[in-house]
Amino acid sequence: MSEAFELPEAGPLPEAGPLGGSVTVVGQGGAVGRELLALLGEWGQSPESIVGLGRGAEPGSGAGDVVFLCTPAEVSRAWAAALAAQDEPPRVVVDLSSAARRSAPLIVPEANGALLRELGGPRAQQPLLLAGPNCTAALAAVVLAPIQRVAGLAAVSLVSLQAASGAGAAGLAALEAEEAGGRALESPFPGPLARNVIPGVGEGRAGEASGEEQKVLWELRQLLGRGDLELEVTTTRVPVERCHSLALHLTLERDLSPEAAVELLEGSPGLVVHMEPHGPRPLECAGTDPVHVGRIRRGSAGPRSLSLFAVGDQLRKGAALNALQVAALVCASDRS
Repeated sequence: MSEAFELPEAGPLPEAGPLGGSVTVVGQGGAVGRELLALLGEWGQSPESIVGLGRGAEPGSGAGDVVFLCTPAEVSRAWAAALAAQDEPPRVVVDLSSAARRSAPLIVPEANGALLRELGGPRAQQPLLLAGPNCTAALAAVVLAPIQRVAGLAAVSLVSLQAASGAGAAGLAALEAEEAGGRALESPFPGPLARNVIPGVGEGRAGEASGEEQKVLWELRQLLGRGDLELEVTTTRVPVERCHSLALHLTLERDLSPEAAVELLEGSPGLVVHMEPHGPRPLECAGTDPVHVGRIRRGSAGPRSLSLFAVGDQLRKGAALNALQVAALVCASDRS
């Protein structure tokens, strides 16, 4: 039962605005790196304060006050080590790879952002290393955290429908090539994606959870502060350019009607509730910041069950936007 655990508190969402100081984006050419650079521009960060580097840049070179690592895990590890060894390290490093997720704080502001209060304050001798969660886990946490606080989660079944761009620029290029009637020279997918569904994301073996499913299991429990949560995860890849979708079926510890759930989610940060019977949908949600949730209805197991459907842009809230929000909250705590 969740009462045996200290549930995390949500933190505030920062106002969009420049971070202050200089910013370095490592991996500027990847899907997440490009999205992060666009977001920095939208937030008013001055172009002269931003340094964009390719993943092949010398680790530690050109590091600003805030460093975002939009790089594969092995590259992120090299950068984190180099930055920690500098005489004047950055204030905060946000690693969007899987490299630091088991060792550094894993933060989604809407779920456990209050943890950042313990991490802010005067500049330390070492950079504050924060881990960006798996995109599917991040999107799910935004939806599940408020329900957990009000009604408790006894069990969750999650099925993801993950977009091609979740596999990076190579995934999007592969889908575009297939839709044009061709075939990508180097596809990250185990089979054709166009007009198809791949029932498993990440490395895996027959009879076992895939790598992506294992990530979501562990990280979502951490974000919700529920190491005991009964959680079943199935990940799939679908021929959609942007936005991951989640079919969620919940068993609750306390009664929560669909009407009360709608009211709860409408008042929760980072969420938009859709009341139309056929929404939300990835195409219309692409490029937006919130997680969209709809199809909120009673489950078949009685008053303590709930079913819903959520859609979020995994390049924004699932990755780049979440990283930017976390960094902004740390920078704001330094100034307060």
